[in-house]
Amino acid sequence: MTYEEMKENPEASVLKLASFIDEEKYAKPLREDPEKLQNVLKYSSFKHMKMTVNKGMDDLFSMPAEEVLKSDLPEAMKKMLTAKSNLPKEVMKEKPPAFNFVRKGITGDWKNYFNEDQSKRLEEKFAERTKGTDIPNLWKNYM
Repeated sequence: MTYEEMKENPEASVLKLASFIDEEKYAKPLREDPEKLQNVLKYSSFKHMKMTVNKGMDDLFSMPAEEVLKSDLPEAMKKMLTAKSNLPKEVMKEKPPAFNFVRKGITGDWKNYFNEDQSKRLEEKFAERTKGTDIPNLWKNYM
């Protein structure tokens, strides 16, 4: 299953994944209860995840250094988040810009960022690494 397929038909993708994990335990209840399926689709949607993750990241970056240090966050994250306390006071008075950890969630957006040479190199590397497999066929309808 590819991201493109999931974006194209989220409902079928959720049911396919649920069937793969356990038909009776997960897929059957989703097929029998449309409200459950709609909840899974809603809370696993890119829109919902983006909103949740970006809000969470914004909250993290707004935490006072003392609170960060007392938290159970990994040490590297604590160090990154408390580095802001070393900034000049006039900078700290400003509210930090909104944090967009999760971007767009659209397919094919890489084409807007890669130039012709980068695209060619990516295609060559992809062909080299997947030679002799069916992996390139996963995206044949999207390239």
